[in-house]
Amino acid sequence: MCRQCYGKPMKKYIVSFILLVFTGLFSHLFSEELVHILQKGETLYSISRKYNVPAASIMTFNNIANPDKLFAGQKIRIPGIYTVKRGDTLYGIAKAENVPIAELLKANALDQNSVLKVGDRLLIPDTGQSKSIPSPDVASSGDKSGTVLSPPVPSGTASAFKPMDDPRSYQSKKIDGNVIWPVSALELSYLSGKLYGVSITAKKGEPVKTVSSGTVLSAGPYRGFGQVVFVQSKSGYIYVYGGMDGITSRPGQQLSFGDEIGTLGADSLSGKPQLYFMVYNKDVPVDPAKAPRGF
Repeated sequence: MCRQCYGKPMKKYIVSFILLVFTGLFSHLFSEELVHILQKGETLYSISRKYNVPAASIMTFNNIANPDKLFAGQKIRIPGIYTVKRGDTLYGIAKAENVPIAELLKANALDQNSVLKVGDRLLIPDTGQSKSIPSPDVASSGDKSGTVLSPPVPSGTASAFKPMDDPRSYQSKKIDGNVIWPVSALELSYLSGKLYGVSITAKKGEPVKTVSSGTVLSAGPYRGFGQVVFVQSKSGYIYVYGGMDGITSRPGQQLSFGDEIGTLGADSLSGKPQLYFMVYNKDVPVDPAKAPRGF
């Protein structure tokens, strides 16, 4: 088999392998997706109205380039459907899904006194930006910042405001000023366990830049990691940049060292602006600090 023919299947295999690690790690923490079978006469707009999910989010989630080319019988995946489990509360779900409680209630025609049953399915609305719900000890009626405040917590639901268990393990490391990182690192921790790489705490909204030139293999949202971009260098290394809330890259795009690929968002579990940076040589993770940099 020729080397060129061998390369493309290998790229798909490696990216799929990494994504399996991502999804396997977080699938039990977040809402599931709903599949809608497109009926004759339905449009992307009517579907977005039905599920209260922005049309742009549905297009991105389904890789739809032209909404005018949809056809009856087509399967459309709807992001953000949560199945209620034992012990869940509305406040706990809102906190875990990182949406304002008022938006969650509105999207599901509920009020603060509504009772949840195991197996109920809730729509998790796309608010267009990550909004953290402050805990009761921080929220105050005099806050003028525009932050959405949580309502009073009913007795017995205080645990809903505890941070979610994070399946990732961290080990803090001293920042080496001689190493080029995708963002200006304020804190640096190594991930261990099923996922190996680094978590870099930086300023929210800071541009995320490539540390090596290469080709974009994949770009898009992965639950638990925000927007993620995979870049493969000429030497074969794959650089994974996760934790962004906006990306400017597209598959097939050629990037140079230092190109901006997105902006840093807030982590869905910790609430901190964290970039997840991983590097693979074939399907073997390598220390991101020692991976090749530059052109």
